[in-house]
Amino acid sequence: MNLYALLKDAGLRYGENPAVIDKDTVVSYRDLDAMVCEVADCLRDFGVLPGQLIGLCFVNSPAYIVITYALWKLEAVVVPIDADFKDAEIREVCSRMQLSAMIHHQRKGEGWHIGKCPKVEVPFYFKPLYPNVRVESGIHMAFVRFTSGTTGARKGVVLSHERIYERICSVNKMLKITAEDRVLWTLPMSHHFVSTIVLYLACGAGIVLAEGIWSRSILETIQRRNVTLLYASPFYYSLLAADSSDMMMPGVRLAISTASGLPAWICKNFYHRYQLPLAQAYGIIEIGLVCINTDRPWEKPDSVGPVLPDYQLGTRNTQAYPDTAGMTCGEVFFRGPGFFNGYFDPWIDEQYALVDGWFETGDIGGLDADGYLYLHARKNHVINTAGMKVFPREVEAELNRHPEVAESCVYGRDNQRLGQIVAARVVLHHKDAEIDSGGLKAFCRQSLATYKVPEKIDFTDHIEKTAATGKIVRPQQGSGKW
Repeated sequence: MNLYALLKDAGLRYGENPAVIDKDTVVSYRDLDAMVCEVADCLRDFGVLPGQLIGLCFVNSPAYIVITYALWKLEAVVVPIDADFKDAEIREVCSRMQLSAMIHHQRKGEGWHIGKCPKVEVPFYFKPLYPNVRVESGIHMAFVRFTSGTTGARKGVVLSHERIYERICSVNKMLKITAEDRVLWTLPMSHHFVSTIVLYLACGAGIVLAEGIWSRSILETIQRRNVTLLYASPFYYSLLAADSSDMMMPGVRLAISTASGLPAWICKNFYHRYQLPLAQAYGIIEIGLVCINTDRPWEKPDSVGPVLPDYQLGTRNTQAYPDTAGMTCGEVFFRGPGFFNGYFDPWIDEQYALVDGWFETGDIGGLDADGYLYLHARKNHVINTAGMKVFPREVEAELNRHPEVAESCVYGRDNQRLGQIVAARVVLHHKDAEIDSGGLKAFCRQSLATYKVPEKIDFTDHIEKTAATGKIVRPQQGSGKW
């Protein structure tokens, strides 16, 4: 099993049907397969071998898709890296994962080979890093996402070709993607790919890349390209809900909200504006999309839906959490096909990563009488800003590197458009220090991705800690209150 085989088969079945549409560039399925083969030959000439871990730091584009499948064709392992990462963050991933090479959308100094994605004529830059490192895991690895998972500790989530195939088959029992669909794509490909783009291309659907973040350009694209399905974060739906034009979405059959919780006001305003309900989806990189509220999105807008047919849900430690709206709440676990094969660094096989075959999500939630899942809280303090996840300790470590900062506490504060913003409370070594919030933000921007930089920084005399362990007492997530 190789995921490239799905694309090759799609190229034979769907031929001239559009596979990827980027502005005025339309790439057919036949063209896409030919592009993948040409780029694979180029990468082979650059020295890519089966089993190598190859970092991919690239912006959303047809080239991103082509390079990913070209690496899979060569039996290499794709390690996606956020295109918004700073050099220091990229170096951390390269070093920790011992990547054989890096593919980047920009040239970064010397020692880079230059390749070109045909038809779209987009250059890419290739640099060998640890070429002698090859993975001998016994797993047919396709993908390792260097992420923080549910524990807050960075690790690589390992997925094989077979597991990715299993999860897209399970998801499509609910989504029913066909070659008649055109999907508007807005999310970063480095964060969302294996449960979505792989599925769309396997089914012959057309992927339409958004031409901007503003509502008018998105609506124009939806109408011009006959989009049938939206897949976006609440941030995009908030912009669309606020649109004041008379443009509608007559061909859209399904609008899915993912990446973070969907605020009720966005759901209500979006429905009022377009007469189209928003369907929440619940997915985690380790397990894929396991819940989608496609059946009753307007009746149950706060729910992420029922569990997909191939999965099982369990709640544990229910005695530790109060019942909410008549639901027994507990720590949410899932079991089913397509789950990750393990963690890469440190290496943890799935039998040890799972709890008796169940995956612990880190979420607190419960099922209503109809079997619809509602999520109420996270066990850990994860900040969701515009669909991107931020881990407070990483931001605190950067703030604390500043010579004037004694310590800091980072947390999420609610924001109508972004879901949350990153906020921080900072203690300085000296009250008369010549640093303000703007200076600290500029300092963070040097090493952190833009979405991780605190938008609000307050200065305080002390950071509250627990008496027993000395751990930081964080504000209630989202509210900014203790």
